[in-house]
Amino acid sequence: MGSSLCKPRTKKIATSSWVANENDNPFEHTFTKKERVLLRETYQRLNDPKEIVGKIFMDVVNDIAPELKKIFGVDRAPKVTMLKMPKFGGHVARMTDFLEQMTSMLGFTENVVGAWQLVRKTGRLHVRVQFMEENQNQLEKNYFTIVTDYFVEQFIPYVTGQKEEPNPASKEDDKKVRFAQNYTTQQITDVWRRFFTLVGNQFTESFEIERQKSLSSESKKTLDPHQHFKEEADKKKRIKERQSEVEVTQNGNEKGEEMYEDPF
Repeated sequence: MGSSLCKPRTKKIATSSWVANENDNPFEHTFTKKERVLLRETYQRLNDPKEIVGKIFMDVVNDIAPELKKIFGVDRAPKVTMLKMPKFGGHVARMTDFLEQMTSMLGFTENVVGAWQLVRKTGRLHVRVQFMEENQNQLEKNYFTIVTDYFVEQFIPYVTGQKEEPNPASKEDDKKVRFAQNYTTQQITDVWRRFFTLVGNQFTESFEIERQKSLSSESKKTLDPHQHFKEEADKKKRIKERQSEVEVTQNGNEKGEEMYEDPF
C-alpha cells in the first residue's frame, strides 16, 4: 500500500497519433542538460545555417538519392539554380527552421516535450507526400536515415569549426558565441551524431504509425465502399428530421397563440 503511494507521478503527453508517458521522451534521457545546451550554442556559431542545409540537400538529391529530384521539381534544374526553385527552396527553409526550433527548445527554453512533439509531427506530415508513402521503407531504403546520416557526415564539421562555411561572416560581423562550457571536437561530434540519429529514428517511427492509420482507413473503405456514403446519408437524414421537428413545434406554437389571442 505504502509503495504505491510513493511511486513518482508521471504525466501523459497526448498528440494526434499516440499517447505517451513523458518518461518515454528520448530527448529527455538521451541528452544531459549540458549536452542540450551544447546543441544550441554550437548551432549559434553558424553564420548562415540555411546555406549549409541547402548545400547538403543539393548533394543528397544529386548524388545520394537522385530519384528525389522529381519530387522537389528540380529534375531539370541546374545545380546552381536549385535553391531558387519553390519546392526545393521551401524544403531547405523548413529544415533550417526545424533545426533552429529544435536546438532552441532543447538548449534554450528547455521545452523538451515540445521538441519531441515537433519531431513526431514532422515525421507524420511526410505521409502526405505520395512518393514517401509509396517508397519509404525502413528495412530497405529509409529516406529519413539517408538524409540524417548524410547530415552527420556533412553538417557536423561546420558546427565543430573543422569546415569553413559557404557563406562565412566577415570579421566585422563575426558573432562570437560565448560558451558556458568549453566543448571539445569529440564532444560536439558525439552529441550531434546522437541528435541526428534520434531525429531520423523518430521521423521513421511516427511516419510508419501515421501510414498504418492511413492504410487501415483506406482498407475499410475498400472492404465496405458504401459505408461512408451511408453514414453521410444517415447524418443528413437526422438533420432533416430535427429540422422537421422544429418546424412542427413552431407551427404548433403559432396556432396556440392564435387560439388564445385576446379578442379585445
